[in-house]
Amino acid sequence: MSELKAVQHHQQLNIGDILFRRKSMVMHVGIYLGEDRILHNTPKSGEHEVSFDVFAAGKDVFAKTSGLPNEVVLTRAADILANPGKYQLLNYNCEHTTNRVLGYHGFSAQLSEIEIWALIGGAFGKSFGRKSMYLGGFIGALGGLLSLPRMWWTR
Repeated sequence: MSELKAVQHHQQLNIGDILFRRKSMVMHVGIYLGEDRILHNTPKSGEHEVSFDVFAAGKDVFAKTSGLPNEVVLTRAADILANPGKYQLLNYNCEHTTNRVLGYHGFSAQLSEIEIWALIGGAFGKSFGRKSMYLGGFIGALGGLLSLPRMWWTR
């Protein structure tokens, strides 16, 4: 995959480009399908297409090339849109949808980051007792959430 670049308009994009924009502490993710169409997944509408301007929601958008052939991207996106799934924060969010098009099923780097920090915090807290394990897990998850602005998964 390529380097992350800032984009201002859909005419700067190619089919298969992975798009990112800030959504509070996390990044919203989608994939460009050409002709000003972006596939993404939202809590309100599930998996669906939107224009670049709707996806951007007035915020900066960043993109990187997926490297997949156009036909693969469009076929996988069409399969998703033929039977669109509903958004589920932990099991099927915008990152899961984009990763399905990319061929990576069931994966969200942002959730993984939070989960790893929660496990580390819980393991550390366990040595101080059960309540401390839960508190450590919560603090670890919060630390994972705070680490997300680094955007390491976009590289």
